[in-house]
Amino acid sequence: MNKKYSILHLPLLSFFSKRLYRDVGQNWKGANMTYLFLLLAICCIPPTLSLRQDMIQSLDSNQVQFINQLPDIHIKNGRVEIDQQQPYHITRNGETVAIIDTTGSMNYIDDKSVVALLTESELIVRRGKNQFNTLDLSQVSEFHLNKHIANQWIQMTKNSLAPLSYGIFLLLSYTFTVLVMLLTAIVGLILSAAMHSSLKFSGILRIAAAAATPAIILIAVSIALGRTIPGLIYIAVTLLYLLIGIMSCAKPAEEEEIPKLRLTGLLGEEEHGERHTHAA
Repeated sequence: MNKKYSILHLPLLSFFSKRLYRDVGQNWKGANMTYLFLLLAICCIPPTLSLRQDMIQSLDSNQVQFINQLPDIHIKNGRVEIDQQQPYHITRNGETVAIIDTTGSMNYIDDKSVVALLTESELIVRRGKNQFNTLDLSQVSEFHLNKHIANQWIQMTKNSLAPLSYGIFLLLSYTFTVLVMLLTAIVGLILSAAMHSSLKFSGILRIAAAAATPAIILIAVSIALGRTIPGLIYIAVTLLYLLIGIMSCAKPAEEEEIPKLRLTGLLGEEEHGERHTHAA
C-alpha cells in the first residue's frame, strides 16, 4: 500500500493520530533516520542559543576580571618578558590564581589556589590537586599578548560559538537519539510479540522514531522557555506513544475479513447428501 502521510505530517500528527502511526508502521520504508536528523536539526536551535548565551555570559564575567589584570607579555627566542614588577599576581575574589615570574625565584606552584605559573621559559598549569602540565616555551621564536589581543580572541570565540556549538550539539544529540531509538525499538519488539503483532523490526523502528517526536519537541520547547522537566517524563512519553503506535498497527475489527460462504461447496455437499440417502 502507498503511504498516506509524509514526514511533514509527523511533528504535529505524532501527538494524537493513530492513523499516522499505522501508516508509518505498515506503509513507510526505511528507518526514518533522515527525518530524525531533520527534526533534531530544528529542535537543537533553542538549546544551542541557550548554551551560547550562558557561555557568553561566563566569558564576559571573566573577561573583565582577568583581562584587565593581564600585563604586556612578550616572548622572544624562548624568553618571557613582561612590563610589570615581579612576581606578578593575577587574582580572583582576592585569591591569587596565576603568577608571572621570569626572575627565576619561582619554578613550581606551591599555593593550592594558583592554577598557572609563567616563568622565563615555561608555562606550568595545574590539572589536579598535585598534578601539573608543563609547556616548554624555549622553542617559541615570537609571541605577544596583552589586553587588546586577549579581547580580540574572546570576541572571535563569541562569534564562532553559535556554529561550533550547534554542530557539536547536533552531532551528539543525533548519536544519543539513535541509540535511544534502537533501545526503544527493542522494547517495541517485545511489546509487539506480546500482542501477537506481525510488525517487523524495521516497522517498529519507524514507529519508535515517530514516538520519540513529541518528547524531542517538548525538550526543545522546555529549554526555550527556560523550564526543567525530569528526563523520566520524556522516556515515559516516548514509551506511551510507542505502545499507541504498535496497537494502532493491529488490524481493526471492522477491517478483518469475514468468511465468505461458498455456495458451490454447499450445493455440492447437499447433492452428495441426497445421493447418500437414495443409496440407503
